[in-house]
Amino acid sequence: MYIDKNSCFPGIVPTDGSCFRYVDKDVIGNEEYLYSNYYREQIAQYGTQITYYVNQYNVLSADNFYGEDPTRRYAQGVVLNAYVELSENANTLTKFGFQADDEITIFIHLSAFYDYFINTGIQPIQTETNTEQVVSNESSIGLRDEVPSTYEAQFNQVQPKSGDVFVLTEYGKGRPGVRSGKQFEVTEILDEDISRTNQLGGHYVWILKGKRFEYSFEPGITDEKGDNQVFDDSKSGILSGGSQDPSPDKKYDEQYPLQSINDVSAQKVFDMPANNNTSVYGTY
Repeated sequence: MYIDKNSCFPGIVPTDGSCFRYVDKDVIGNEEYLYSNYYREQIAQYGTQITYYVNQYNVLSADNFYGEDPTRRYAQGVVLNAYVELSENANTLTKFGFQADDEITIFIHLSAFYDYFINTGIQPIQTETNTEQVVSNESSIGLRDEVPSTYEAQFNQVQPKSGDVFVLTEYGKGRPGVRSGKQFEVTEILDEDISRTNQLGGHYVWILKGKRFEYSFEPGITDEKGDNQVFDDSKSGILSGGSQDPSPDKKYDEQYPLQSINDVSAQKVFDMPANNNTSVYGTY
């Protein structure tokens, strides 16, 4: 620290520049590396295994006018460690009349995520300096012919994005019945939180927030076991000949031998003159 010996007030710091800054990010690289290693170790020791599916968003197949991606696919799931903060049946918004659901936040180390997903697929976007290759990769109407890779829509950065899905694989092991781990869709990505994860101003982890994933037969991912919707017939979802296996038959009690639930309804419920069955409506 600089001290002006000619000052009338010895020991008084005359300017900000005369002070040593302990958190000067240009000189604390080693300390930040120590914190980074601390976070990686804590996640590895106290985290849980999840299966992470990268949403292969395709700008060519997406309908950006309506905000739809009818051909959305997911890359093969990767098992990795994450620290999980899960509030099941969170009641934060119930006082406002909203249905309570799970609230989840997970922490994944920056370098660990990069190492796991660097091979998922990166296709460098062509620049103006490589004109010949750009022309050869474009059609007559100026659209790219090849299918974009997983991370092309992320400016070639290997990082999580909204729409990715992760499954609490290890946490869901051993559940009763046919239940599996809960599935969540990423809704928010943070790379810093000054109150929790930015000691010395460093950036060490991805902070991902999610909501329960609503499966809609997207290729590359399966539904959450034990959370099946009731359908009007025994068949639902993917038909035979599709890119995925057809959905299993729904085993309704009335369907033995197997017959349409519509026929069952006509015979036992809605054909009132023949059955005189109104008990389901209160026996009026």
